[in-house]
Amino acid sequence: MKKYIFLALLTMGVSSCQLVDVLDQKPEFEADLDGAITTPAAVELALNGIYYSLPGNGFNVIFPTVSGSFKAGTMWRQEIVSAGNAVYYSERMLPTLSFSDATEWDADYAVIKNANFLETACNRMSDGEFSGNRRAEVLGEIAYLRALAYFNVLVRYCEFWDMNSEYGVVMRNEAPSVSNALKARSSVADSYQYILDQLEIAIEKAPDWKKLSQASKEAAKALKARVLLYAGKYTEAVAAVNDAIDTNAPLPEANYGDVFDKFSTTKEILFARVFDQKDATNTSTRQQCYGNSPTKKQGYWGPTNEYVELVGDDPRADAIFSKVDSLMDSRSSAVAYNLKSVKKLLNDANDMPVIFSRVSELYLIKAEALYRSGASISEAYAPIRKLRERAGAEIILPANNEELETAIFNEWMLELSFENWHEWFAMIRFAGYTEKPDFTRLLALNKTLREALEKEYEKSEAQGDNYYQRIIDRRIDAIPSSEISSNLECKQNPGY
Repeated sequence: MKKYIFLALLTMGVSSCQLVDVLDQKPEFEADLDGAITTPAAVELALNGIYYSLPGNGFNVIFPTVSGSFKAGTMWRQEIVSAGNAVYYSERMLPTLSFSDATEWDADYAVIKNANFLETACNRMSDGEFSGNRRAEVLGEIAYLRALAYFNVLVRYCEFWDMNSEYGVVMRNEAPSVSNALKARSSVADSYQYILDQLEIAIEKAPDWKKLSQASKEAAKALKARVLLYAGKYTEAVAAVNDAIDTNAPLPEANYGDVFDKFSTTKEILFARVFDQKDATNTSTRQQCYGNSPTKKQGYWGPTNEYVELVGDDPRADAIFSKVDSLMDSRSSAVAYNLKSVKKLLNDANDMPVIFSRVSELYLIKAEALYRSGASISEAYAPIRKLRERAGAEIILPANNEELETAIFNEWMLELSFENWHEWFAMIRFAGYTEKPDFTRLLALNKTLREALEKEYEKSEAQGDNYYQRIIDRRIDAIPSSEISSNLECKQNPGY
């Protein structure tokens, strides 16, 4: 449905332009909005267009959802499946951190560009033209969507862990034109500050949570807590969590699996991209992970053996995994049996959630932030206890900080696996930000990367060290060549 709304928006924008001599027309990137969005109805249509631009549409849904899982070593391509097209290429390259894509970058900057256009239009209108407080709410939704897009860019393509780094986002907060096409990257510190400023606007103006497909105050508060955690502002992150929810209270859903089975109604998911059944059927992730094809083309992607062992007998396994009785490779006709696939990527309604934010993440943020700020073991473990109580999992109070760190890390892996890169970013954070991060956990789960590193060390210590440095550099993706080649002021990330 949203695709048709977006097409209507484009049609409206084109039809609103006057026919003039072609030599008098501005280039497309300098076109203004005069006369294009002048009514509340047009504003709502344009706002839907921004939501449509969120990462995850159609075939490219692999990149904002499970690419991070491939990198972290929680997901893999079943070995029975023969290599084939470009999708299989990405599946082979992602686990060895050899694949950088522009999908997230392009989608996020489309959100930012469209948000800027709509904000300009809204600022030309008055509150009185809208029903109630709707104009302010729209501006709040715009601020949240812009903050989310910039944060996605920051953690995927920028040195987000180093406040002193010059390798932050390319800040584009005005309509594109010849004069601002060339733009240097902002510092990481300035990038964080702008994102937090936008979230304050969203917290003040966005509507209260009504449905998971709409930006809200609650979603903005949750994103603020995440941003502060990644920024290393742990005391502030705890305060942000406490402002967003009561972690002493039960979670919105009593059963872990209901979070996904009740996707359209649960209050646990604060913000997500919604696909209808037809769209979900056609997405790459659905086809590869959980299809019901009569030709048995399901289960191409599944959890790695290492991840299955990590989950062990945790009760959440029933919601995370599904059983694939048999899988036939259509190219070789070979058949494998008793495989596992990823269940939580789909739900009983047959729509496929792209979850950007949910309540249980706030429990994990609080636990990690408390641990990193030196809180007591019992205090830092308390949010983990709540998650494990909900899951019906065994509760063992860690005996020391090392066990506490492992408990928090494992809970990220269990609770939020296959949900928009959480495993990968946990790998980065828990490896540390020293000159030589400790990738022990990453290499334990990512068998493909571990074997590639071992082969290099077998050649020589120098080659092994060089490959380890390559892993360090590839904690973030390369700035896409489309940006680098057209924006000569934008520096590429070190190591690329």
